[in-house]
Amino acid sequence: MFRLAPGLYGSPLTPPHITQALRRNHRVTCINALKLYGFWVPPTSSRHEARLRGGRRSGDTLGLPEVVLHDPPLRNWPDPHPVLPLPIAVEHALHCLDDDGAAIVLESGLHEGLLSDADVVDAMSALSARRRDGILPLRHDAQSGTETKVTRYLRKRGVRVRTQVEIPGIGRVDLLAGERLIIECDSVLWHSSPEQVNTDRARDLEAAHLGYAVLRLSYPQIMVTWDQTSQTLLDMIRADEHRAPRSLRSVVVPGSPLRRPA
Repeated sequence: MFRLAPGLYGSPLTPPHITQALRRNHRVTCINALKLYGFWVPPTSSRHEARLRGGRRSGDTLGLPEVVLHDPPLRNWPDPHPVLPLPIAVEHALHCLDDDGAAIVLESGLHEGLLSDADVVDAMSALSARRRDGILPLRHDAQSGTETKVTRYLRKRGVRVRTQVEIPGIGRVDLLAGERLIIECDSVLWHSSPEQVNTDRARDLEAAHLGYAVLRLSYPQIMVTWDQTSQTLLDMIRADEHRAPRSLRSVVVPGSPLRRPA
């Protein structure tokens, strides 16, 4: 064990970003704190920290441009823990992230039971009406930030998107855009084993047989190379690849196959 700050000690197992923040007499906050609380958060290379009044102001001053210090500084630490309390970390995240990033953390908190509806209302109360409109609406069933990002992108472009849809003969899919475009937001954790790959391919084959188009997007495609991925999505939407043939649009029942096997 080694001393990091008055009353706080670390060990070789203490995450380095917490050790370094405490040695600067800072506390971990924003999305770095939310990740520790169990939220799905957007990727970042920054270290989000809070300081007390009278502390040094910026990462540039510290010679550490990757450090993001959140204002206003606090009068005192609300508790003795090295990570700021959840409500403060959420507040800092909402002021730090763009609308999609804010929606990602809020939907993750709702889905995981880490936030209640009342908690979200409280967290957003300090935001402007314009900012709140940019973040809302929010879902409770978003299983990942990648789902949130893709869903919001399509809905902003007037595409009807249903989430966690059970399709007979295929099973539950992440997203169904329009009548026929299935979008699966795959992660390495859940979709990389040989057994799961075989299951996914069998589902895709059955989906094609029933008249659906399937698009599988990886985490890097959504969170790293999003500009390229979103352009591909937009091209598909403009080509009506999410729409059923006009003759079937009036009879397609949500969750039902577009075409029955012979």
